[in-house]
This record gives sequence, C-alpha cells and structure tokens, in this order.
Amino acid sequence: MSIDTPEHYAIKEKSKWSDVEKVVILKDAKVRNILHNSLENVMPNRVIVCKTAKDICDALETQCQGTMAIKKNMRVFLVQEYEQFDAKVDESITDIYDRFLTMLNDLSLVGKEYEREDSNTKVLRAFSEDWDTHASI
Repeated sequence: MSIDTPEHYAIKEKSKWSDVEKVVILKDAKVRNILHNSLENVMPNRVIVCKTAKDICDALETQCQGTMAIKKNMRVFLVQEYEQFDAKVDESITDIYDRFLTMLNDLSLVGKEYEREDSNTKVLRAFSEDWDTHASI
C-alpha cells in the first residue's frame, strides 16, 4: 500500500475480513452488479474500472449530468427557455404540454423549480390566439 492510498482501499486477505466488512463488501458487490446490469450500450464501458458502487454512481452522475460548471450553464439555458416558452403553431395540446413538462423536469434536475400556479399560468399563456377560439367553441 502506498502513502497515497486511502486506508479503506487497503488490500486485506479475505480470511482477515470481519463479519461487518463481509456484509459491506457483499452489499457493494450487489449494488455494482445491479448498476452494471441496468446500463445500456456503451455506459458499462465507462464505469467498468470503478471499484465501488459509489465510484460508479459518481461516474454516472458526471457522465449524464456533467460537471458543476456544465450544470450551471444548463440551468441558465433552461431558465431562459422557460421564460421564453411558447407554443409552436403546428403543435397539439399534448405536444405542448409534454414539451413543457420535459422542460420542468430538466429544470428540477438542475435545482430550479417553479410554483405549480406559476407553471400553470406560464403554459396557459404560451398557447396562441388560435387556441382561444377552440376554447370558446
């Protein structure tokens, strides 16, 4: 073991493992197995070198959500997209609402959430004047 190696990474013979260590190692192995089996396509290749389930989770988080700087930029972009949200001419109500919900979910992932009343008002105001005619009918 080198000086830079943390103590919890020290190699220990299996015969010297305590009962608690055996349980912890077994749980970690099960979680790693679940994570590896649940990943699609190229993702397992990106985490195969990870030693613990925590390492896998950290690698996946960075891979899928990016670094803190990327998250901050994404948040700014998504807030701007929210503020400028508008229905497209050729979209159905379902498409508009699905796109809006996807945007709200993405905002939630980067730590920005809006009150339900504000969101409802926002999506209703996004509809074009053509929808006023449909609503009146």
